Amino acid sequence: MLLKDLVVSPCNVRDRKVDDEGLKELKDSIKKYSLISKILLRPGKNGKFEIVAGQRRYLALLELLGEDHELPAEDYIIMKDLDDEKAYILSITENQQRLDLSPFELNKAILKLNGWGYKDKEIAKILNITPHRLKRLSTLAQDERKMPEAAKIELHKPIEESSLNDAHWNRVRDIENEDIIKDVVDFIIDKEAPPREVPTIIKAIEKQYDKENPPLGDENTKPAKTSVEQSEIEGPIEYAHKGELKLELHGDEKILKVIGKGMENESEEVPVAHYMEYLLHPEKFRCFITFKMKIKPVD
Repeated sequence: MLLKDLVVSPCNVRDRKVDDEGLKELKDSIKKYSLISKILLRPGKNGKFEIVAGQRRYLALLELLGEDHELPAEDYIIMKDLDDEKAYILSITENQQRLDLSPFELNKAILKLNGWGYKDKEIAKILNITPHRLKRLSTLAQDERKMPEAAKIELHKPIEESSLNDAHWNRVRDIENEDIIKDVVDFIIDKEAPPREVPTIIKAIEKQYDKENPPLGDENTKPAKTSVEQSEIEGPIEYAHKGELKLELHGDEKILKVIGKGMENESEEVPVAHYMEYLLHPEKFRCFITFKMKIKPVD
């Protein structure tokens, strides 16, 4: 079996371009250990064989050894009588074991399986995802037209490699203003904010947007005052220490405390207004508050 006799099957679940760095790592592995996992094939047209699973392995071998390299029999399996449906599910299964399908690839798989008559519960089992995630993944294709380009790029990456995934987008998708969607997406990616912080980010950016874009009409109409007015807080604001930022409720008052700056039981109160101001104007701060709710000093 020569490499030039192989073609990538249209039933391969991957629709991303294979990245050069990932291919380099795979080539290094093949050089050191040879091929660890077999390439799964099925008979194709014109004497060719379709790659159902193993596209990256095939491309790595092609670059290393050329199209005239003969693939040893122990490096591939030919599966006869494999129709498109079975081939596609097999490709899903093989890739999901590797945990590297992107949200958009999962969305494509959901739509294809649904077209073949599979129910949501069956699809969730095949894709090894929860019914809740299946529901939010199902909206990606219809949402693509209103996604900022940065969101599309991240959602075409495997979830473990991206700064924005379908859990983030599920919290952003109902925003009507496209400018606010873009600002929220850029903020999430820039700060690598986890999904649980998205509602706070949206609220802060919407308030800032309302402040900068008062409604048209009555000249005497004033925009609603935001919870953090720029004039209330003078910069720069210094928290030149390291620790965990913890929110505590004292009656109706919310207090943020910095816990564990290097000395046991030491803490310092941080006004909630300062944290909200950080969301809007991080350049005022001489520290970086991550969205894992920690702060650390900046050099």
